[in-house]
Amino acid sequence: MSERRFKQLMEKVTNFAIIFKDTNGIIEEWNVGAENLFGWTREEAVGSSIQMIYTPQDRANGESEREMGTAAVEGKAEDERWHMCNDGSLFYASGLLHAIYEEAVLTGFVKIVRDLTERVSLEAALQDAKSLMAEKLEEKTGEFNQTFKVLTLEAARHERDNILHSALVRRVMITQEDERKRIARDLHDHFGQKLTALRLRMAGFKAGIDGDTEIRNEFEDLETLANDLDSDVSFLAWELRPATIDELGLETTLDNFVDEWSQQFEVPAEFNLARHAKKRLASVLEINLYRIAQEALNNIAKYAKASNVTVTLTDMDHSVALIVKDDGVGFDPDEERGEERGLGLVGMGERAAILQGRLEIESAIGKGTTVRVRVPALYEEAESAAG
Repeated sequence: MSERRFKQLMEKVTNFAIIFKDTNGIIEEWNVGAENLFGWTREEAVGSSIQMIYTPQDRANGESEREMGTAAVEGKAEDERWHMCNDGSLFYASGLLHAIYEEAVLTGFVKIVRDLTERVSLEAALQDAKSLMAEKLEEKTGEFNQTFKVLTLEAARHERDNILHSALVRRVMITQEDERKRIARDLHDHFGQKLTALRLRMAGFKAGIDGDTEIRNEFEDLETLANDLDSDVSFLAWELRPATIDELGLETTLDNFVDEWSQQFEVPAEFNLARHAKKRLASVLEINLYRIAQEALNNIAKYAKASNVTVTLTDMDHSVALIVKDDGVGFDPDEERGEERGLGLVGMGERAAILQGRLEIESAIGKGTTVRVRVPALYEEAESAAG
């Protein structure tokens, strides 16, 4: 009975697909959100293999099995991929797969899917705009070539590419932040509130049960699952866009994030604040410095094997500095890095450049890593006046 009530409450969530499946990938529950996203009714989906929502290529690559294997070991698995609809069309989505255990035995999984097609379409539109702008500028460059020497032309191309790249990166980052903020708000307002209501209802039902140990145990298992889902939703919303950065500013947000990061990855970490100016930093500085710190800490969690981490925010000579230091394994900055790590460092550098600042990375094998970014100080009042 409790399981039925749990699933009835889940059916009220229409913005997300919520799919329960057994350990063999056979669908056991399929909510209204899944019907809306994929096009199969509950009657059509239940009893079918989860493979039907994957593209032929992902089926051949065993992506569903890989996700279940990861979730079984780590408790959850996250992904972003193209999914297949009933009519054969595709949409891009983010997924979170949770393992369900009963008395330490894996009994199945619950998968939450959110449509990200709008975001992908926006990125494609930005790419189209970049191509069109490049074509127009190339035409102008051709005219320019008739008058000036090749050396001057190459310099103009280089400057053009830098300006174009900076403008597009700035626009993409602004768009990403807006999208992160919207998704985080949706997670909190819709899914998070419904999970809270669900937990309260289950606690009330359990309190009214006397003597039936089996039913009470079932309620406790469902409560554990709901609590885990609530924690994951809260953490995802926090990673997407911490609410405190708009309300309380960068210092408080970084302090909280470093503490949360330290607890999650079980690595001692300390936040040091050494700012002398009492004025609040401009929002564009706050969100970009926060993202740089977030990326630096994510790199530490993935690669550094550190025992201690310090994050310092300071100001001097009309500038603001963010320093993230670890005592991990380090790396050779001159050697070629893996794609994921390389992109992360490039992203930090681009954010620093947008703020008219510079990024410095000091590291050596066995001697840890220091990420240092220094940007001109811009305060809230100045930003408002400029706007």
